[in-house]
Amino acid sequence: MSMTRKVISVLSVLIVGLFWAGSLFAQEETGSITGRVTDVSNLQPIASANVIIERMAFGAVSGSTGAFVINQVPAGTYQVTASVIGYAPVTQEVTVTAGETATVDFSLQIQALVMEDIVATGYGTQERLAITGSVATIDATEADVGVILNVNQMIDGRVSGVRITQNGGEPGSGQQIRIRGGTSISASNEPLYVIDGIAVSNVQTEADGIGIGGTASLARSPLNLLNPSDIETITILKDASATAIYGSRAANGVVLITTKQGAPGAVQFEYDGYVATSSPARYLDLMNGDEYRQFVQEQVAAGNLEPSALDNLGSANTDWEREITRSAMTMNHNLVFSGGSQASRFRASLNFMDQEGIVLNNGFQRIQGRLNGTQSGFNDRLRLDLRLTSSHTENNYVPISNTQGFEGDVLLNMVSFNPTRPVTVTDPETGEVQFFELGTGRQGTRNPVAMAEQIEDFASTSRTLGSLNIALDLLPSLTAQVVGGVDRSASTRRTYLPASSAVGAEWNGRALQQSREKTDLTFQATLTWQQDIGQDHGFDVVGGFETGDFQVRKFSAEARDFLTDAFSFSNMEAGAERPIVESFQEDIRVLSGFGRANYSYKDRYFVTGVYRYDGSSNFGAGNKWSSFPAVSASWRISEEGFMADGPFSELRLRGGWGLQGNPA
Repeated sequence: MSMTRKVISVLSVLIVGLFWAGSLFAQEETGSITGRVTDVSNLQPIASANVIIERMAFGAVSGSTGAFVINQVPAGTYQVTASVIGYAPVTQEVTVTAGETATVDFSLQIQALVMEDIVATGYGTQERLAITGSVATIDATEADVGVILNVNQMIDGRVSGVRITQNGGEPGSGQQIRIRGGTSISASNEPLYVIDGIAVSNVQTEADGIGIGGTASLARSPLNLLNPSDIETITILKDASATAIYGSRAANGVVLITTKQGAPGAVQFEYDGYVATSSPARYLDLMNGDEYRQFVQEQVAAGNLEPSALDNLGSANTDWEREITRSAMTMNHNLVFSGGSQASRFRASLNFMDQEGIVLNNGFQRIQGRLNGTQSGFNDRLRLDLRLTSSHTENNYVPISNTQGFEGDVLLNMVSFNPTRPVTVTDPETGEVQFFELGTGRQGTRNPVAMAEQIEDFASTSRTLGSLNIALDLLPSLTAQVVGGVDRSASTRRTYLPASSAVGAEWNGRALQQSREKTDLTFQATLTWQQDIGQDHGFDVVGGFETGDFQVRKFSAEARDFLTDAFSFSNMEAGAERPIVESFQEDIRVLSGFGRANYSYKDRYFVTGVYRYDGSSNFGAGNKWSSFPAVSASWRISEEGFMADGPFSELRLRGGWGLQGNPA
């Protein structure tokens, strides 16, 4: 036997010995739990039941036969619980011996579930029947249908009294949401957004670009931060009595967003995704080149146009709408990990979305991660809730003007540019292919394909939103709670008009870089008292204070007159002219006290009173503080005796009054 074979043989014996020794060690240190989960009434197996070892990160899910196996369980005595929706959970004690398998079977009994309809309201939750203001709730699972990028698209068309207008057709474009109409002529009409109890500023996170013969296209929606698949519910507070709890920020309504949490049980992995295509639903009925030439010739012959109009005719036959649009691809991928025990649960998700616009060089991309975790202790009297999301978005803009004017808008040029002109021409001297243009400098119309292909306009935004909620039950009916939140975003927008383009030739190249940073810090402390007195009287009282620091920083620099377009916006010091260097910072501090009291009698009569006292450094001198009271009541007529045989399942008379404010 050669030396090589001897070495291989010795190594093989060693490896086998190590595995055998490791197996003996594992058998000596751990065991396993096996069993079945069945229905106590018919002895049929129950699949997908969660079988977990209390206070440990061990568990399993029963299969189609009801069987389960939990391996690598350290020796000891444990409380093991089997649970599944629709059945009452059962807990049994089992002792695990090292190297052996313990068997425990569970027989579950069907449990009639009475689910109270709980709705998120300002600084807490309420039973729906006790709400006296105008509140609407959306099930996010039902709303997350189709290609959905943000929260506003989930609301669109699903709530009465709420109107959403999209600012443009670009992927991820901003939207105007109006709850019961606008409330201000000159100030903001955007609602207040509250994500997992933390109010966030719905201000644009990206700077505006360069306006070409008008204003620049509007920035994308700041709510692209959130992955719609992470959202559990959306609640909209519409009237003054419902929104007054948010005081000076609530004049335009409030949108409450609650994200999904993990459920107890074995760790589960979920994936969902899709690939979609989009294209223009229809094309405009415009003249082609031949029809336009014939029309001009007829008008000249009839004397309606000067003969010089014939000089503007070319020999091409260009469909500018088909040249500027495309069949665009969209892909979306979601990966979710969730699980835990009754005392400790988590849900982590990762999202990637990439959507092309149907206009050339237009698109949106998002990478987002979220972690939601809960931990309880002291017999569930102490609860910690962590919500953290972070996202990075990349936006590719094309020139779309926010005001009238053809020069700076590819879509307006698409319908107005001469169809007898070609997209590109060849220089007879150099043989170089160039975009056809009417000339440099200011023009009424531009080649839309050239604008989309030559102008560079990119923006990237990183945003993190997190909150930590600590709740302690001081008494069975009294809970203290503190919440800390942070909302941090940083973005950069980079725009370049090349000297080689007709648009940028006026400045021999024009570059602009802008950055925006926003940091919001929030702290809340509340006391909540919920108590039923007898069978007729119910009280729900919450009071607390809130403080916040909000900071916005902006910086921009512009350069013109470049020797070459090779470095685009990445070498601004090469510009011979630097007309603009600007910076700006704004700091706002707010401090508020608030309270809300609900009283119910026989689940038929409800009264709610709200009071908030807001102070802000942003308010005018001599008016730094303001009060925002509200009162509302409702009467469930359908619960009265004289309506026992009535045709209504729910009939209610409701009225309210309140004061709100607009910080803008």
